[in-house]
Amino acid sequence: MSALTVSDIITHLNHLFSVDEITSDLCIIGEVSKAQTASSGHSYFTIKDSDSSLDCALFRGGIGSEHIQQGSEILVFGKVSIYGKSGRLQVIANLIQPSGIGSLQAKFEEMRARLEKEGLFDISRKRNLPEFPRIIGVVTSEDAAAWADIKRTITRRFPKVEIRLSHSLVQGDEAPQQISEAIALLNKYSEVDVIIVGRGGGSVEDLWAFNEEIVARSIFSSRIPIVTGIGHETDLTISDMVSDFSASTPTAAAISVVPDLLEINQKILNFKRRFNHNLLLELEKSKNILSLKINSINHLSPDFDYYKFRIDESVIKIDTLFSDQFKNMIEKIHRFEEKLSDLSPSNTISRGYSIVQNKKNGKIVKSKSDVKPGDKFSIQVSDGIIDGVAEISEDESSIHQPQLL
Repeated sequence: MSALTVSDIITHLNHLFSVDEITSDLCIIGEVSKAQTASSGHSYFTIKDSDSSLDCALFRGGIGSEHIQQGSEILVFGKVSIYGKSGRLQVIANLIQPSGIGSLQAKFEEMRARLEKEGLFDISRKRNLPEFPRIIGVVTSEDAAAWADIKRTITRRFPKVEIRLSHSLVQGDEAPQQISEAIALLNKYSEVDVIIVGRGGGSVEDLWAFNEEIVARSIFSSRIPIVTGIGHETDLTISDMVSDFSASTPTAAAISVVPDLLEINQKILNFKRRFNHNLLLELEKSKNILSLKINSINHLSPDFDYYKFRIDESVIKIDTLFSDQFKNMIEKIHRFEEKLSDLSPSNTISRGYSIVQNKKNGKIVKSKSDVKPGDKFSIQVSDGIIDGVAEISEDESSIHQPQLL
């Protein structure tokens, strides 16, 4: 067998202490015989009984350093360790409590410190509750008054919600396991929106099931938000610290998970009133703005009535001018017609003139060259037509009278 170094054996012993059920998580009662606090904030002290003494250390951040007083009897929670440099065996404490606090309270404080260190109480991991849940799961005893209070409160405030009970004992040795299983059962139903874990008031011993680690870890691992309502307002359990929301009583827990339908209806009515009021204000505001813009446009726009009047005046003038010009034109036409009438063949004939027309070609005879001997012609006089035959005299100077037929 090869020799071990001092460090090897100390490391080995510390490993044995860490896996041993007693030395890895113990509670020792003893009297403080000497104590000192280093500048680092660590506390070093010794506890003793009538036969033995044991060195202890509570590092900065540990709970209960104020209870380390010379001559005080205290409960030390921690683990056994060997300090390598001196080889001295000591207890590394994480919680100090006065011995008179009682074993249950000491256990509570120890578990509280340990679970807090693990992060089970972290605010950052707590989830918001659904605003309008459809299905609510409840973990409590079906025979408990808390169950009746929860049902009555939820039904009164929000009648349409569905409530599912996962029955469990709420005190006694079997209660922690049943509570844990009831939470797990509700987590199997995907439609459950929120879970209430609760029971009515009682002594510390009656409520102790909700301080057990198995219940705390079940609440912590639940995928569904959990609300606790355990005991009365002054009661505080480990389960309350782990839950997403802690209510003072089961009834308060029921109130926290559902809205009040009457309040919702009133809020809707108030909103409707505010909406209508604001709408009317906006409409009136828009109407005023529109009126101002119309007035501004009217002010900046030309006076169309004036221009309409001017246009009407111009139209009247144009009509008058056109009418006058038209009358003048008619008068001129009449005068022209009179002149034409005076110059017309009929008027000329009436004054003693006649028109001679060659019947052969229908031309007016203007000279003797327009007819030949034997050509028939007609003479139009004022009261009729005279027919004749042309004879051309060789003596141009002589006046030839036509032979009338």
